[in-house]
Amino acid sequence: MGKLTALTIRNLKFPPNVSRPIRFGDGDGLYLQIAPGNTKSWVFRFTQNGKPRELGLGPFGEAPDRVPLTQARIC
Repeated sequence: MGKLTALTIRNLKFPPNVSRPIRFGDGDGLYLQIAPGNTKSWVFRFTQNGKPRELGLGPFGEAPDRVPLTQARIC
């Protein structure tokens, strides 16, 4: 686990000519999702009863109202 760094995340931008959110994996089911407008949020992907599920952990950023990288890894 731990492919992403805080510096890498800050420098990631939503690519032009793309209409859907894109994801970057950190490992163990944790993904950083970037949507149009460079909105960054955390998504945890897992399997429950054989079905794929997703759980939003919150927007990327500094606490208290956002979720930093270290906190996202704990969740």
